[in-house]
Amino acid sequence: MDGEKSNARTNFSGLISVKATIKFFCLFVLVYGLMMVAWPAIGAIYSKFYRATGEFLFGSFGSRGIVRFYQSEKNRDDIYIVAFDKNRTQGNGKVNESQSHNIHYGDYMHISFLTALIMAVSLPLKRRIFALVWGWIFMHIFIIFKMVIIILCLFSGKRLSLLVLSPFWRDVVVTTNQVAVRDLTTSFVIAFFVWVLVSFRREDWQRITAMQGRGGKK
Repeated sequence: MDGEKSNARTNFSGLISVKATIKFFCLFVLVYGLMMVAWPAIGAIYSKFYRATGEFLFGSFGSRGIVRFYQSEKNRDDIYIVAFDKNRTQGNGKVNESQSHNIHYGDYMHISFLTALIMAVSLPLKRRIFALVWGWIFMHIFIIFKMVIIILCLFSGKRLSLLVLSPFWRDVVVTTNQVAVRDLTTSFVIAFFVWVLVSFRREDWQRITAMQGRGGKK
């Protein structure tokens, strides 16, 4: 008799788990889809915010370096990060290095991914707002970090050479640029860990562990 009750509780717990998983997945797809569909309306605003933030933080680099953020005329999602040496000219302009960065696929898509994960978890309203605010802050800190890496690459390049790095540190900067900036998978991994950090507390993990322990008993 006790065995039948235990099996019933286990089956019910498994049914709840399946329902919760399906609900989580559906909410995630819905929120992520809505945010991606909204990009044409949000893109122009986000582009201005990205460029203004970049120039405010990194407009000058030492006594000779200048950084500018230009929106591409061909693809409105591409931002050209251009580093200049104001003391050197070539043709009609300053000597420069540039790298393009797609803010849609490189930044907004991962913010949308994080937002969808947070909204899909069953949390009280206050905790959900807290998670969203801190999640967006952490993701934009990572976005600023990517700006820094791009700018370091530009100023340490052979064309400008305003930042002299040892071969080791030059390799570190170039590799970080490839992994953190150009590889989109890295930003998804960062967004996932940010989601875990801002959404779950110690008691949540203790409750999950306890439920798994009860579920494993027969």
